[in-house]
Amino acid sequence: MKTRDSAQYAYHNLKSRKLRAWLTILGIIIGVASIVTLISLANGVNQQITNRLSGLGDNVIQITPGGTHSTRVGGNFGFAGGGGSAPGGAGGAGGRNGFAGAFGYQDEQQPLTFNDATELARLSGVAYVDARITLRGTAALRGRNASVTMTGVDPTAFRTMSTTPLVQGRQLSASDRYSAVLGFRVYNSTFANQDLLNRQLPITINGTSYAFRVVGLLNQTSGSFSVSDNAIYIPLTLAKSLTPNADPSQVFLMTQASFATDDVATRVEQTLLDLHRKTIDTEDFTITTAATIQSTVSQVTDLLTLFLGGIAAISLIVGGIGVANTMFMSVLERTKEIGILKALGMRDEDITALFLFEAAAIGLVGGIVGVALSFGLSTVLSALGVPTLITLDLVLLGLSFSIIVGVVSGIIPARNAAKLQPVEALRYE
Repeated sequence: MKTRDSAQYAYHNLKSRKLRAWLTILGIIIGVASIVTLISLANGVNQQITNRLSGLGDNVIQITPGGTHSTRVGGNFGFAGGGGSAPGGAGGAGGRNGFAGAFGYQDEQQPLTFNDATELARLSGVAYVDARITLRGTAALRGRNASVTMTGVDPTAFRTMSTTPLVQGRQLSASDRYSAVLGFRVYNSTFANQDLLNRQLPITINGTSYAFRVVGLLNQTSGSFSVSDNAIYIPLTLAKSLTPNADPSQVFLMTQASFATDDVATRVEQTLLDLHRKTIDTEDFTITTAATIQSTVSQVTDLLTLFLGGIAAISLIVGGIGVANTMFMSVLERTKEIGILKALGMRDEDITALFLFEAAAIGLVGGIVGVALSFGLSTVLSALGVPTLITLDLVLLGLSFSIIVGVVSGIIPARNAAKLQPVEALRYE
């Protein structure tokens, strides 16, 4: 029997049992739509994080106090803008293998020193070093008081390392004294609707009030872990004079273009181990680079994709059971018809092909409608602010999986139909 004839025969059989066929197809539709939508959700999250990580700066290394034991993996996405113990950027201790201390035991923090920064600046491959001081203050503006985080930065290094553009004004310069650049949330939320550029912002630090001239407003961060939306940036020399005994809360390094960032990070790690007289197992600092963060994020999103895909696959398996049930019922209802076909000379493999075509058709139609439904669901989720990404590979995966589930579910019913004896089949009532 020709393939075309088998396909037409399967089509007519499905058409004659529309309600049952569509109820069976519905199970496949739900399964495919679930798989494609959930995996597209994982893909969307991965793409969004990757896009944000692309702004981290491939040649920037961050060092924060405190080491991690058990696993040297970090936790807080500092590039999202603040929080944690390091308001200038990464929101906590990072790790050579990822984020700051979310997985594993974090050692008690030991201070970094400006001597550390001086020694690191001498390493080959290091272009700039920015050892930052973090201090707290209270800003008062037009009757409104707010607690603010201030970060003392080296103006030249900060201007070079930051990937966050200015909305208005300029960056800090080496000649600035009581000047400040505001993070996005400071002027957009803390002091919303205030015209701050080139105005004096009174800030009280340790009981003494100072007037800072706002020279620049930073845009919202899109990845850079060297900038926090919640911080006010002031010259490092001023921050040192305001807190004479303070140690750096974090140190940022920018590598030279001709040097690999990971190689420089390895030398930085060894230098700090020597300076602090520590070993890798007892190190009291953590080092974060864009590459290590992206590697960990990829691992997490891959696990997320696998997990969500596995959950969605359960519904498709349930749909496959529905296909098998429908095909078994179809064999019982068409037993006499099968007997007639075999009496007319149709071979066992032709009978098998008829039922497999029918099962495959159910899977194909369910896959097509399921993929179409997933596009609609993704559009709704995107409108609600949930990132999704449906790729051609994902569409082909959904269609292929639905057809495979249909065929596999129809194998046993098809084999049972092919094994029927013509005489017994013709006698079946």
